[in-house]
Amino acid sequence: MKIIRKVALVFLCAGLTLPAVQTADARTPTPTSTATPTATATPRATATPSPQQLARFHGEEWVDAQIAGDTITAKIGDVVCGTGGPIPIADVPITYQIDVVSEEIKPGCGREGAHLTFLIGDRQATQMATWHSGGDTALNLIAGPPFALFAGNTSLRCDERFERQILPFIGDVVCGQGKRNEILAPPCTGQLVGYTDIVFSAQQKPGCGVEGSQITFKLLDLQGNVVAIAKEKGTWHAWDGVSDPQQLNLTFTAGGGIKMPSTGTGDAYCNEGSWGRTAILLGFVGLTGAALGFALRRRAMRR
Repeated sequence: MKIIRKVALVFLCAGLTLPAVQTADARTPTPTSTATPTATATPRATATPSPQQLARFHGEEWVDAQIAGDTITAKIGDVVCGTGGPIPIADVPITYQIDVVSEEIKPGCGREGAHLTFLIGDRQATQMATWHSGGDTALNLIAGPPFALFAGNTSLRCDERFERQILPFIGDVVCGQGKRNEILAPPCTGQLVGYTDIVFSAQQKPGCGVEGSQITFKLLDLQGNVVAIAKEKGTWHAWDGVSDPQQLNLTFTAGGGIKMPSTGTGDAYCNEGSWGRTAILLGFVGLTGAALGFALRRRAMRR
């Protein structure tokens, strides 16, 4: 105790303060407060794009001169900005629909005047388009070799159409096929029907169409026999997918009759189709029965 008092006196005389002695029950210093971390913003759910944030395209998709039903991809540069596909619509060729989003929805995508390219499956389509806010554009997409497309009315009635096919020829080469785009429900009433024919290019089939080639349209039966040739000729031009098919009405015989090969030595004409043939047969049977009945009646009167 004497030593402590002497030390205290020394500090007091020197004007110094004796450091406090920390005891066991001294209060624990308050720790330095840590800054509260900034709360992470919860991402908002993506809102449904407004019509003004989309550009819609629709039409037919063609691959190698055939109607296709593949996935359609729209791109601006290397950025995929929309995918779509076929829409099943009863009694209508397969069509596609695709919505291409704006850059507000996906960076690098639609802005006024931006150029779009399209893929049909993994095939590059020939057609390109321009993005417009809220646009709704009809556009047929084509991948593969070019082809020509013809459409029009014919002198065929619907019952005959089901028994025949119209094929395009360039020289002696069959260069395409019919694309049936009309749905006719039986019984057929004899109305005239239209046709649509696809005509291949020489790139797809040797000997077929190049710009300016002359096309002959022939009527074949189900066995592949040529039964008539249209009086009108067509000229091959590649279809661009935007313009209408070339319009050409076909007349196979004057008055619409179809010249058919007969089983005898001459030619038979079918002017009424299958229903007409049935009516003729029934009429013949009726006349035969009437004649037989008249003969029996005369015989009975003689008795």
